[in-house]
Amino acid sequence: MVATVIIERLTGAGPTRTDLAGGNTRANAEDVHSTGDTASPIEIPTAGTNYSFWVNTQLNATVAPDNLIDNIEWFTDGVNSYGTGIGLLVAQAALASYTLAPGTIGVTGTELNDTNYTGGTLTPATPTDAFAEVTGAPLTVTGSTTTTGAFGNIVVWQVTVLSTASPGTKPATPETITWRFDET
Repeated sequence: MVATVIIERLTGAGPTRTDLAGGNTRANAEDVHSTGDTASPIEIPTAGTNYSFWVNTQLNATVAPDNLIDNIEWFTDGVNSYGTGIGLLVAQAALASYTLAPGTIGVTGTELNDTNYTGGTLTPATPTDAFAEVTGAPLTVTGSTTTTGAFGNIVVWQVTVLSTASPGTKPATPETITWRFDET
C-alpha cells in the first residue's frame, strides 16, 4: 500500500503536533501554528537582527509504506520573496533534541544556533541560508521509516529581520518549501 505522509509543525513544551494540511504555516514572534494570523509580528529592529520563533517541522507516516521511506530532502524554490533585509535560515536536529522555541512574544525569537537549541546538536551547527537549498542541491534530512509515526530529523527554520527591512506582511506571495522522499 502507498504510504500517507503528512508534514507536522511541533510547538510548545510537549511538543504539540499540528498537521499542516494545506501546507501553510506562518513564522511569527510566537511559538504557535497559524496559517494567516498577523498577531505577534516580528518587529523590525532599529539596529541588528530580530527573529521569528524557530519553526520545528517533521514528517509523519499515517499509513505505513509497503517497505521503506528514505532519502528525505527539504528545499525551497531558491528565490527569497521576502524582500530586502529579510532572510530564512534552516538546520536539522534529531527528534530527541526538540527544543521549545523561546523569545519575546510579539518582538523577536531567540537566534537559532547550536548553543541556543539546547535540546541537542543542530546540523549544521550554524544554520544555513534556506534559499541555497534547492531541488538540485537540497537539504538531506537524516532518517527513514518502515512503519507509521513521526520519522526523520526535525527540520528547523527561522525568519531573520534586519533593520533594513520594510514594514508590512511578508511575503505577498508565500514562500514555497518542499519535502521529498523515496518510497519502496
